[in-house]
Amino acid sequence: MTVTAPAPTIPQLPGPADRRRVRFLLWPLFALMQVLRVIVRKLLWVTIRSIRFVWRHLLVVLLVVLGSFYAYRALVPKQEGSTSEPAVHTAPVIAPPPSVRAYLEAQQKFDAERMWQTLSPAAKARRLASGESLATFRQSVRLLQEQGFRFEDSTYVGGYRLPDGQAYYFYVTEVRNANDQRALVYQIFWVDSDGLIFLVDTPQLQ
Repeated sequence: MTVTAPAPTIPQLPGPADRRRVRFLLWPLFALMQVLRVIVRKLLWVTIRSIRFVWRHLLVVLLVVLGSFYAYRALVPKQEGSTSEPAVHTAPVIAPPPSVRAYLEAQQKFDAERMWQTLSPAAKARRLASGESLATFRQSVRLLQEQGFRFEDSTYVGGYRLPDGQAYYFYVTEVRNANDQRALVYQIFWVDSDGLIFLVDTPQLQ
């Protein structure tokens, strides 16, 4: 019985068509690797050049960095600084009392008696103590009228009530003189807890 050796197997190499197919399938991978290679080379080149520049011009770079830092601090405000500032609140809206409205209406008509009636007893006593009576008050009102002053519309700006019941009321009043020149003056009414006027402050006419 004779034993024959197995015939050696010869591996089949891919033909030209198979190699083209493999190249076509692997072409995107090769292209991506080529792009990444170029990018890495560029980054390395920029990094090396930057390190060389910084090393050669170290003082200039430090000056530029410090200047940019201080310029940023000067131009950009600090956010945490605003929290330490005192808060500004808006006072609740309150309506002026009838005494103030009556005073303004009487002021337009130069009605000194009605203006005097809107004052509180403490305000009248204070005026009397300083030598001002209803008669002298009437004379001062008449003097304004004789000088050609006219009180026209008054605009209510706002008011603020104190804890003890007293309040301040702020107005802007239009006033014209004998030459019909127009001016806007502010008037502050200090009203007591009973709603009567304790003080009228019109400094622009004093």
